[in-house]
Amino acid sequence: MYFNQYKSLIVQSKPNPMDPDEKIYEKAHDHWSSVASDVDGMLGGFAQLHGPDIHDSKEFIAALRKKKVLNHDGRVLDCGSGIGRVTKHLLLPLFQTVDMVDFAESFIENSRKYLGAEAFGRVGQQFVESLHTFTPKPNTYDCIWVQWVSGHLSDDHFVDFVRRCVAALKSGGCIVFKDNITPMANKDWDEVDHSWTRPHKLMIALFEKAGCEVVLDRKQMNFPRGMYEVRMFALKPIRDNGADDSNVSKEISGSDQQEM
Repeated sequence: MYFNQYKSLIVQSKPNPMDPDEKIYEKAHDHWSSVASDVDGMLGGFAQLHGPDIHDSKEFIAALRKKKVLNHDGRVLDCGSGIGRVTKHLLLPLFQTVDMVDFAESFIENSRKYLGAEAFGRVGQQFVESLHTFTPKPNTYDCIWVQWVSGHLSDDHFVDFVRRCVAALKSGGCIVFKDNITPMANKDWDEVDHSWTRPHKLMIALFEKAGCEVVLDRKQMNFPRGMYEVRMFALKPIRDNGADDSNVSKEISGSDQQEM
């Protein structure tokens, strides 16, 4: 099951009905639009994952900063933000401003209440749009965080989205994907939320096709047995030689390889 995933201005966009993948995207939108706007809803009924998820994500960002893969804390984009679970507990404590994008209007509308007035005061723009059409503003973000949402993109749209994210990065920035990984050789399809879960090799291949290299690849720990493995990937544009990445891609520590 695939997770099972300036003063605030909400910007909306309409899908292209001629897109052959649009029916799948519409079904995914219908599914998530029916989900409760709370943490349990955001995590597909697995609210107990919230604590270890945020803990390991914070450690991952700390590692990126230590290795100088992530060099600034100005503006970050939360992709597939939902009501702002990751925004509130991970990104706002670590960055100055967070922009949010999600294709479910109900989640964006309910984010103000969930985040609270003080936290919401540091939310920048909010976008209601699917990632397969969303184009972040070029040269804007120090970090782009994409968690439990890339499975809603076809392979071609996945690659195109990563390329648009590359264009949206500031110098010294990076992109992070955090997602389920199937142990199978091919993608798994989830008929409930209409998403794919990809194998590790395919994720790496798609990143490379988009012109990125994986500079840190780490496994999420302390999730219940029987669930998909979850991994965090930090990406840099292959053309970006500004960070000292020479050894980072090799640094998959022993703890990263442990089985749950």
